[in-house]
This record gives sequence, C-alpha cells and structure tokens, in this order.
Amino acid sequence: MIDLFSKHATAIYSAVWEKIKNKEVLSGDAELIAETMMAHPEFDPFWAAGETAFQPQEINGFVVNPLVHTGLHVTIEKQLDSDDPVEVGEALKGLLKKGIARHEAIHQIAGVWGDLYFRSVRRGGPFEDWTYQQELLRMAGEI
Repeated sequence: MIDLFSKHATAIYSAVWEKIKNKEVLSGDAELIAETMMAHPEFDPFWAAGETAFQPQEINGFVVNPLVHTGLHVTIEKQLDSDDPVEVGEALKGLLKKGIARHEAIHQIAGVWGDLYFRSVRRGGPFEDWTYQQELLRMAGEI
C-alpha cells in the first residue's frame, strides 16, 4: 500500500484531486482516495494547496488533518475489501446493527486503527495487531 500519511502523499492526493476535476476514470488506491474526497467536500479547498492539506485545519468547528483523515478512510476500506483482518468486517456489521451510519462506523474503526498506528508504527514499533483485533471484536459486540 502506498504511504497515505507522509508529506510525499500530498502529491498523490493533489494528482487524484486533479483527476476528479477532469472527470478521469480512477482505479485502485486512487479510486478509494477519490471516493473519500468526494464524501468530504469540506476538504475541497485544501487539495490543490499542496502541503496545506497535510496540516491540521479548523473545519466546521473541529480540527482535522484532511490528508490523514482521508488516508484513514482508505486504509479501512482496503481492509474491508481484502477482509484482512477479518474482524474489521465484523466490527462494521456490529456498528451498523447498532444503527450507526456506515460513514460514521468507518470513522470509529479508523479512530482505533489510527490511534494504534500513530502510537506505534510512526514511532518505529510494530503495529499492535492483537490489540486492534480485540478492539474490533468489542465494536462487533463479540467481547
């Protein structure tokens, strides 16, 4: 998977944004990025601004990093597509059963993954797979 959380990724996001504006057909990671961008029109002003999209922004009263937020969405969608870990699909089903909208459920799952990723991997450690799987099972209502 491409690194969706680095300053280098700003070029990827900018390129996808240009392709969206030009109505080009996208596939793979670019398509997932585009779908997430279109689901978050509040981020539109930042995509053409280069590294500005990598900085936290106040949007609708919340501080959000558009690039990281989009990367988290794409990460979870890729996990769902590949069914890896299998618990991610179970968590989504469990959250949907509770009446949580799919988009918000993705946010909740991404919050758990992002916390683990930025707490461990970005600091040079391994990703805590077991912890992630346990949190997903909790979301699914299985533990």
